[in-house]
Amino acid sequence: LLLIIFLVHFIYKKIQTLKMNDVPVLDQNIKTESIINIFLKTLGFTYLNPHVYSDTVFFLGNFSKNFLVFEKIYFGIGATMSSFLFFFTIGYLSKFLSRYLISQNIWKIINLFIIIFMSLLFFYIIRQIFYY
Repeated sequence: LLLIIFLVHFIYKKIQTLKMNDVPVLDQNIKTESIINIFLKTLGFTYLNPHVYSDTVFFLGNFSKNFLVFEKIYFGIGATMSSFLFFFTIGYLSKFLSRYLISQNIWKIINLFIIIFMSLLFFYIIRQIFYY
C-alpha cells in the first residue's frame, strides 16, 4: 500500500511539473572540493536519500518476492550490476549532458519519460497485487 501511495504521489508531482514553465537553473561554475568533503557528501546522498530505501526495500523486494532462492541470488546480482552500470553512466555523462538541460523542452521530455515509466511500474504492481 505504501508503494502505491508513493507512486501515485510521485507521478502526480511529475505531472504538475509538466505544467510549469520555468527551467531548473544549473550551476555551470566548477568548484574544487576536498576529498573529505566529496566523501561525506557521497555518504550523505547515499544513506540519507529516501529513494535508496524505497528502491531497495519496496521495488526490488516486491519484484523478487515470488522467486526461488537461487533466482533471488541471480536477481540480486543482476540488480547490483545494473545499479553500478546505471550510476557510473549517469556520473560520466552528466558533464556532457548538462549543457542540454537548460532547455525547457528537454525537461518536459525527461519528465514525460519519468511519468510514463513510473505509470507502467504502477500498473505492473497493481496487476501483481490483484492477479496473483
